[in-house]
Amino acid sequence: MPEDFTRIASERSPNNMSTSPEVDRSGLIRPQGLPSFDTPPLQSARPPRCPPFVEITNSDQLLPYLEHVAQRPYNHGLNACWDLQPGERVMLRVDNWHSELTIEACKKILEKYQVKYDIKYIDRGPIPQWVGADEVEYYLFRTKELAEWMDMWEEEEKNQAYDKILMGYGGPVLAERLIKIQRMPFITPEILASPAHAMPIEVLNAMDMWTWERIRAAKRCRITDPEGTDLSFTNHDAYWDSERKFYDPDLTAATWTGNEHFGKTYLPGHVTGRPWMFHPTKEDGEGVIAGTTNHIAAVDWTQLIVERSKITEIREGGAFGDKLRDVMERTKDIQYPTFPDKGIMHWWEASIGTNPHIHRPRKDFPSGFVNCLYERVRSGVIHMGFGTIISSMAEREAARMGHLVGHWHLHLYFPTYEAEMGGDNETIIENGRLGALDDPAIRKIAAKYGDPDMWLDESWNPAVPGINMDGNYWDHYARDPLHWVKSELEICRNYHPMFMKMVGADDKYCHGPGADWWKGGCCNHSGVEAPVLGGNCCGSH
Repeated sequence: MPEDFTRIASERSPNNMSTSPEVDRSGLIRPQGLPSFDTPPLQSARPPRCPPFVEITNSDQLLPYLEHVAQRPYNHGLNACWDLQPGERVMLRVDNWHSELTIEACKKILEKYQVKYDIKYIDRGPIPQWVGADEVEYYLFRTKELAEWMDMWEEEEKNQAYDKILMGYGGPVLAERLIKIQRMPFITPEILASPAHAMPIEVLNAMDMWTWERIRAAKRCRITDPEGTDLSFTNHDAYWDSERKFYDPDLTAATWTGNEHFGKTYLPGHVTGRPWMFHPTKEDGEGVIAGTTNHIAAVDWTQLIVERSKITEIREGGAFGDKLRDVMERTKDIQYPTFPDKGIMHWWEASIGTNPHIHRPRKDFPSGFVNCLYERVRSGVIHMGFGTIISSMAEREAARMGHLVGHWHLHLYFPTYEAEMGGDNETIIENGRLGALDDPAIRKIAAKYGDPDMWLDESWNPAVPGINMDGNYWDHYARDPLHWVKSELEICRNYHPMFMKMVGADDKYCHGPGADWWKGGCCNHSGVEAPVLGGNCCGSH
């Protein structure tokens, strides 16, 4: 690696990493390798930010957002793009974990666009109240469920009763089929009532492509984060076809058999920051992954040691770490299909969110689908995945062989992604801000739909003591992150102005033009004609 690339990446690594046991004020031992800072390193550059809570009491209030979703051209990604057409046959699949208000709003928009629709309700049982360690069992179950969804979609393809199925909000789908699968991420009114779902799709697509073009061109990459991640890997030519346009067809065919069109490229809204497949001889991911959040909820600070893209040690993590170590031990002698070595604990994912207006939901967090899965697609957030490759044919083959299958995550909210570009370097993400937000060409596109300073600025940065606000990272956060997160979300929702002052937040979207723009649907300036609520940027003039 060129010296300047190493130096730049090193400067962005967490400083003062503790290497010997220390005891905190409560008598608990601080973990070795835990980041420690004299002052919060991102307090001025990336302060907390959270939009005001929009109170929804009627499903009609949600229709302006669904107008955008209904009109967006279809793609198979994580941005809701329903592309509703009169007369088409649509299945909307929901369950008892969805809010009735959002289901009612979806019915109204389906009827407005004159589609022939069925709503299929699934009873998932009581809505669970999560802790982060629950992700281990949940994704052992979830992996099986997603495989069943794949089978169901294949069967519906044969039956040809529907043109489109709207369901789920994560994981792979079947691509390039007669039947189109799209997402239904609107679990609660709070999740739907956001500019994230009024965002012009031309802007979102441009940000995806900006990110993807740089990932494809990178020769070597380094990911750092102030919570302790420092990981490098080579973006080998062998991962790619001859033009570096798509992933290598042989690797794609081995991993994504029968769904190659999906697996050969990035997923819109979820850009693959490293190939989501393994090379049999060239895997060289080396370093440390560390964090305090997975897809379900916050977890005790967890550190993974990575050698040749294999997790060789899981440190700390509380109950989450204990469960992962158990899975690691149970699978250590199993050779999984397409894996370069034995064992399930291999790192295969560093996926990048691209929508700046996604935010962590506050009401009922963390329960049911109101968890951390949704927030992973906020622009600049990277989620690291390890285990079997979700819904790939390689994973399904392993399951048929009777092997334990599943994958797990750690989220990075303030990552820096440095890419070496054939002698030049480029920062794709800096401290959690995706570079696409500041690109002049993308700002020009956004200006077609209104103020680019509104469209291209994040609505939410998490408040993390010792990282981007006052406090000690370990004493006030990392030793019990879930307690902090549940407390701050409750205060943020119910005492919003007070909360913003308490954490030293940037209140751009809480007063003046930012507040008017953020609340109420914001339709007319973005090219969609829809009902407008009083008080938003359209209805206030």
